[in-house]
Amino acid sequence: MDKKFIEIKNHTPEIDFRNFKPRKYNVSIQYFEGEEHLPVKRIDYESQLVTTDAKDIQLLIYKDAIWYNQHEPDLLSEMMASELSKIIYPVQVRIDKKGLFVGVTNWDSIVHNRWNKRKQDIIQKYNSDIARSFFTFFEGNLKSKSIFEKSMQYDWFWNLLFHPKYIDYGEELSVDTSLYLPIVPYEFPVEFTGKQKINREITEYNSVEIYFKSEEMKAHPYFVPKKQKSLIDKEGEFYMKLHVYFDLDIHGLCPMHTRAYFNVYFRNSEGNERKIKEIRFTQYQSNTDTNTTTPPEKRSAFFAYEEDEEQVLKNKEAKRKSGFWDLFK
Repeated sequence: MDKKFIEIKNHTPEIDFRNFKPRKYNVSIQYFEGEEHLPVKRIDYESQLVTTDAKDIQLLIYKDAIWYNQHEPDLLSEMMASELSKIIYPVQVRIDKKGLFVGVTNWDSIVHNRWNKRKQDIIQKYNSDIARSFFTFFEGNLKSKSIFEKSMQYDWFWNLLFHPKYIDYGEELSVDTSLYLPIVPYEFPVEFTGKQKINREITEYNSVEIYFKSEEMKAHPYFVPKKQKSLIDKEGEFYMKLHVYFDLDIHGLCPMHTRAYFNVYFRNSEGNERKIKEIRFTQYQSNTDTNTTTPPEKRSAFFAYEEDEEQVLKNKEAKRKSGFWDLFK
């Protein structure tokens, strides 16, 4: 089977919002301790992206069917979180031509048509000091549009969706950049610096892969076990790193699959490593059949096929070998 490659004009991929049909995703975030194979905690939900205005580029983001540790919400904190999620979502946002977040466009509706109308019923339903404290904190995030937009950055899905991908990758198709993720609960996203690369070869999923690999950095104090803090400097050091894979569909370079792996580990003075914690984020598009825009038997001008590139090289070689008298033929 012939290899296929994507054309990247000026080394900068561009998203085609004309092909942005409603996209459904199965999202999961799992937390692991040490070398355990089963997560100690996991959250699963369904998300959907819908364009409401292709020219102004506005998206509706849905979040539904939230499950905690593979069951429907049953603990007080889980039920309250799911209840408040229905206040926030769907959230409508404006983005620019590079897929970057510009602003929330339905903040007024979220506050006045959802929260203010349902606030008293929710407070009465969960009538406790803990619940009231929880709701007071939530209401604080609705005080202004800017505060609300900032609060949305504490979400992995949000940060990865709007992370800069449609950028100039240069001739090497690799750039130094930063990626921000909220790895510590209730703290602003941490900056990871590293390399981001785009691979021109089309994957078996009919996607283009963008890969971010962070530099190794000392672990955030939150992830260093209290009993083992004394080991730092004496016997080794705690580190953390991040790997993220973005799959964009080949028909419009729209978000398809996303996988993020955050690891914390301890390295002793002899260079041996021991895994401390891991967070895995996966976002898989469930309706990929809607991505196709052209019959599969037709070639797309969006691709550069392997045999086409070979023919270009042959033409260049033939032109180089042509002699003086060839000009008069």
